[in-house]
Parts: sequence; C-alpha cells; structure tokens
Amino acid sequence: MLDQLERFGLFGPGSVAWRIHAHPSGWIGAIRALLLQALEPRAMAGVVQFSRFGEDAWARFQSTSEFVMTVTYRPRQEAENAIARVRKIHDPIVGTDRYTEKPFSANDPYLLAYIHNCLVDSLSAAYLNFGGPLSRKEHDRYVQEMAVLADLIGADLSNIPLTSLELSGWLEAQPGLLITEDAKAAAETIRHMNLPKYFHPAWSVAWNASLSIMPAYAFNLYGFERDGISTFFYKQLACVGAQALATVLPSHPYFREAKFAYYDFYSTTTSANRRHCLAGLLKDLSSVADWMR
Repeated sequence: MLDQLERFGLFGPGSVAWRIHAHPSGWIGAIRALLLQALEPRAMAGVVQFSRFGEDAWARFQSTSEFVMTVTYRPRQEAENAIARVRKIHDPIVGTDRYTEKPFSANDPYLLAYIHNCLVDSLSAAYLNFGGPLSRKEHDRYVQEMAVLADLIGADLSNIPLTSLELSGWLEAQPGLLITEDAKAAAETIRHMNLPKYFHPAWSVAWNASLSIMPAYAFNLYGFERDGISTFFYKQLACVGAQALATVLPSHPYFREAKFAYYDFYSTTTSANRRHCLAGLLKDLSSVADWMR
C-alpha cells in the first residue's frame, strides 16, 4: 500500500491546505496575490516581456489554480511533475527590468520566494475573511505546510517565513517594491478581467473584496481610495457569496477524487491496522467536516 503522503499530494488530508484550497474564497485571494506580486518590478518585467497577460489574464488565473490544485490534491508524483514543468517554463525567462535596470530570472530563488509568499499570505487572508474560522495555530501550520512547496519550487528558504505574523511582516519589509506603469496596467487588466458580461458583477465583488483585505503598504502604493461604507458592503457581500458558492457548487474534481481516495484508503486497510486508521480518519475529518461535501 502506498504511503498516504504519496497518494494525497504534498500536504495530506489532515492539512490546513486541504481546507483552504478547496474554498471559493481562493479567487479573492488570487486577485490580492497578483496585485502584490505586480509590485515587484523584476517579477512584473518577466510577466510583461514573456507572457500574454495583458491579452488573456484569465488564462494566468486558470493555470495558477490548476497548479495549486495539482500540488494539493493529486498524487505526489503528479505534484512533483507539475513543479518540474513550471521550473522548465521559467528557464528561458531572463532579462532586464526597464525600471530598475536590474537583471531578472523567473527561477531566481528570491523572486520565487516573493511570489510564493504573496500567494500564501493572500490565500490565507481570503479564507480568514470570507471562508471560515482559522486559529493562529492553524494559520501558522498552513504557512509551514506551504514551505514544502516553496522548497520544491526552488525558493530561497531563508526568505520563507514559518509563521503568519512573520509572513505579513516579511512582505511589508521588502525593499524595492514599486508602482510601475506595468503594475498599474496589470491592476487594470485584473479589474476588467476578460470574462463574459454575465460574470462581471461577481468579478466586481471579488475585486472590491480583495481590496478590502489588501495590506496598507500595497493599498497606498497603488493609490487606491478606501471608502469605509463600500468596503464594508463588498466585504459582507463577498462573504455571503463565497459561503453560498461553497454550498451549491460541486467541489473541484481533484479534491473530489482525493477525498474519495482518502475514504478508500481507510476502507481497504488490513484488519490489524483498521482501529488505528479509523482513529486517524476521525481525527482528520473532525477538522474538515464543514467543507467535506
């Protein structure tokens, strides 16, 4: 029988990552993450010079979502293959940022750490505000779980914090963040995402909800204006919407397959270990009962 870690992605069924990455609040977190990532001019230069983000930003969202779901819920070998593909795609992405005149590489360990930290901080912030309760201990555990991904992707581990407070502090303390014309253009592209018109109202809610949880340093760099009433309105609307989607929408296929494989793992265990495995099942399910549908 394969080890549980090999069958259930990088983190396993009892992980906080399983809970956070299954929730629709992740879309709000993804918007926030991209806005933060765009403030690193060398990271933004790679996007501008080597992608079609301006023409098809939705494809970037979809590919990032596919990657996160793969490393979370697919067998570990598939997760590692996905990471290898990303690193291979990154190999030729090298150049010079026109604003700072500094060289960049998509596989630069610092830039990988910055991109990773923006994503982890944003997904957890979105879940905390629009998903469900998350204790400080669980929040820290999520940051630590995701450090496994950072290591495999090639990030500089000295720049990967292991607690939620350290993570938010690290992001705020990074030197060289700039609101460039490219960053402004990226923000406008995200705000007016190339989606069918009937999705525009929902996307507007997600956009405004992401701004409501944006850290002050990033909010100020972009020059956004904060309106207390509209912020409260969109935050509440997004909270209701995310919970409604979590209730009515089917789970992501990778999550469903992993969940059923998890049940099968315990049902096929030999009788000698069945009691131990049942205890483990109950322990794991107790933390995810509200979102395992």
